Amino acid sequence: MEEPIRDQLNRFYRPIDLKAKEFTAKLVRPHSGFCAAAGFFNGHYHKNEAGKYREDAYPIPVIDVKGLCDIEIDFDSIRITTKLKKEQLLALDWSKLGGTQFEVYGVEDYLCDYGNNQELLQMNLRIVSSRETEFFVSFLFPPDYSADEAIVFLKQLHNMGFYY
Repeated sequence: MEEPIRDQLNRFYRPIDLKAKEFTAKLVRPHSGFCAAAGFFNGHYHKNEAGKYREDAYPIPVIDVKGLCDIEIDFDSIRITTKLKKEQLLALDWSKLGGTQFEVYGVEDYLCDYGNNQELLQMNLRIVSSRETEFFVSFLFPPDYSADEAIVFLKQLHNMGFYY
């Protein structure tokens, strides 16, 4: 007998819902230093196998950390998306982020990909020639990334001048 669709959806969504609840519970505590709210949102974009962006219709948990970032809890990853002004981004010492995987894309044109941690020189050249004045930076983490690890990373982002 085939598993009912509702049971399938619960099986898929339960782990990311629990992860979002873990993150939210830790981030709303007074000693975390952050103010956060969570919800489910669709319309996120991911690159397909051909490197083209594709919009996802299904909702995922997103935690809005006020003034700093969004944390997107997806089925296969956790993304922390934040912003920097062009001058700040070009002057950034990426080594302070310990080799964390990231992507940089436009704020005005969010489907314009400027590069990632694999191509810093080319990325900086694209940023210099861009008309954008600020850029999104999306940091990629595995699905087992913990809320405690995230809080340490968020404090680092805050200290480095990232905002949302």
